[in-house]
Amino acid sequence: MTTPRDKLARLAGRLPARCLWLDLPSAMAAEIAGRAGTELCVIDAEHGQIGPETMAGMLRALDLTRTPALVRVGDAAPGPVKQALDAGAMGVIVPYIETADEARAAIRAFHTPPLGTRGTAPPVTRAGRFGADRDYTATWNATGLLVLQIESGRGLAAAPEIAALPGADMLFFGPYDYATDQGLDPAADGAALLQAFRAITRAARGAGKLSGAFPWPGIDPARLIAEGADLVAAGSDVMALAKGLAGALAGCPLPQGQG
Repeated sequence: MTTPRDKLARLAGRLPARCLWLDLPSAMAAEIAGRAGTELCVIDAEHGQIGPETMAGMLRALDLTRTPALVRVGDAAPGPVKQALDAGAMGVIVPYIETADEARAAIRAFHTPPLGTRGTAPPVTRAGRFGADRDYTATWNATGLLVLQIESGRGLAAAPEIAALPGADMLFFGPYDYATDQGLDPAADGAALLQAFRAITRAARGAGKLSGAFPWPGIDPARLIAEGADLVAAGSDVMALAKGLAGALAGCPLPQGQG
């Protein structure tokens, strides 16, 4: 039987694994991220302007660098999940899961029978190599990675029940939305966020599942790995571009009194 750990290890080539977060609607930016050497990339289709056609182009660009990709969809509705998977994503991240029923909806949309309701017709999509991969749907449940994001106190309370569901592979902690939900300041209340992450990791481990997280001020990716994370966000294209350009300007100040 294939375990969630087996799935991530096969995709990433190692455990724990790092991912780079892609918010820019750009195939070229995706290729640059893939060539940086990350184990995985996450295409964020929840926020920003990444639509289905741009997403497909970004997935093709990542294929050039042999970098597997997950897509964060907007919610567990079957449409966005199917679009991401049919375009070639190896998994999805479903945000703001708060109950076992919401997790079950994500599982149904993500998996083929008997775990879910995703279609089993001969694949004519990019994911199934346009019909060349006749085993795609038959093997999907053993290869695709379903990540459920915990971002609220309600979700944290339900984490053990969510993690126990067959078909859920990973619980991923979203510290910033969790902080907003709980009235916390990520910069000042890092200990409370770490406590929440530890609780999520315990719930995941207790069910034989994986855990992951974004870093937050005072808690970097290396610390998250030391705390038991299987997947950590190591950086993002937007933040790298913004910091790089600001740093370039700071390193080239204009002479005083000119301009």
